[in-house]
Amino acid sequence: MATGSTPIPATAIAALRRLVRGRLLLPDDAPYALDRRVWNAAIDRHPGAILQCADAEDVTQALRVATDHSLAVTVRGGGHNVAGRALADGALLIDLSRMRDVTVDPDARTARVQGGALWHDVDCATARHGLATTGGLVSGTGVGGFTLGGGAGWLMRKHGLAIDNLRAASVVLADGRFVRASADEHPDLFWALRGGGGGLGVVTEFEFGLHRMGPVYAGVVIRPATEAALALRIFRDVAPGAPDEFCGMTVLAHAPPLPFLDAAWHGRPVVISALCWCGDPAAAEATLEPLRRAGTPLADHVGPIPYLQWQHLQDGGAPPGRHQYWKTASLADLPDAAIEALAQAVQSLPTPQTEIHVQHLGGAVARAPAAETAFGHRDARFFVNLIGVTPWADAYPALREAVRDLHGRLQSHALPGLLPNFSGYDDGPVPDQLTATLAVRLQALRRRYDPAARFSPT
Repeated sequence: MATGSTPIPATAIAALRRLVRGRLLLPDDAPYALDRRVWNAAIDRHPGAILQCADAEDVTQALRVATDHSLAVTVRGGGHNVAGRALADGALLIDLSRMRDVTVDPDARTARVQGGALWHDVDCATARHGLATTGGLVSGTGVGGFTLGGGAGWLMRKHGLAIDNLRAASVVLADGRFVRASADEHPDLFWALRGGGGGLGVVTEFEFGLHRMGPVYAGVVIRPATEAALALRIFRDVAPGAPDEFCGMTVLAHAPPLPFLDAAWHGRPVVISALCWCGDPAAAEATLEPLRRAGTPLADHVGPIPYLQWQHLQDGGAPPGRHQYWKTASLADLPDAAIEALAQAVQSLPTPQTEIHVQHLGGAVARAPAAETAFGHRDARFFVNLIGVTPWADAYPALREAVRDLHGRLQSHALPGLLPNFSGYDDGPVPDQLTATLAVRLQALRRRYDPAARFSPT
């Protein structure tokens, strides 16, 4: 298997040029420098070649060439993964970004989604029919990586994670064979695709179940950072017993320049309660009231909003090209000691762009049988994401150390394992982030479906 920065052999390049319809980029090609980039600017890796696939047949041909020439392979859908798992030095990058079609069957309430699609594509296509499925909180997130890692979004407590809505997947295996994975076809592969983080093949199409979706009752309540502990305790007390229609997040951050927030607070430390109710708006008030009224809110901007619009509201805070360093921890509860550590941290965030997200699970996520998927945190009530961000490369080392320090203070409260969608590049391959039982099963399946370890570790 090719490793490091070893050039891809000329015979392999010639075979790819002969067999594929998509565009092949080599390191000396002018577009390569830009196209090798991913969302996280801290990831600086150099694939041996980039194949921008035109269709699933290109994927098949590319993997056959990779097998014939013992090439390492990585896969990019949206390229939004903070760990940069889409890239490896010297590998052949199978880039699906030109494969973004979404086909909705409103009668069957299903969507067929190509492997390079973004959640923007899915949400726009399904919204035309008054339908939706659990998707990413940032619309530029790729469907593929998000789903393979589990897929936590605003609809998860009502309708489950993205993997709980996945009905089938079309997969090209490492040797170029095409299979369909579902509960009835290759069920072991289907199990691994749902939460195992990938590395078993290239998913060229996902089939999702959809749900009726009207406007959501959603928005934000902003308080001074001095009330962070109060807001977190209320969230901890309300969230576990809330109806499935409610999904919330407590964000510790510097206040963005929102038009409904007094400009004197822009850029100052605050605590933001982000609230989403995906049921009857008339029933929302009783659940949301304690989350909205406690303390001294600086702004309360909550009300009916189209789900499609709500899905795009966080995009402005997550542009590409920034240096990102993340850590994550799942918790069975949110103890006072963890709350105090987080409340102190908001007063000294390492950069103005850094945020701490505290989210909850439960509901449909917890009720799904744990044995049916490779997702390992259905018993967690909360998870904390430390989102370290800086526009400046020279500020990155200090940012990384600050995030690591805070993560260390939370570790005594954390459950074993990590959520792959939020883990960083130094957390190791996905199997190493799972519980021991899940890791053993997943590794066995990877050896079965990719015996030559063609896919670079993810």
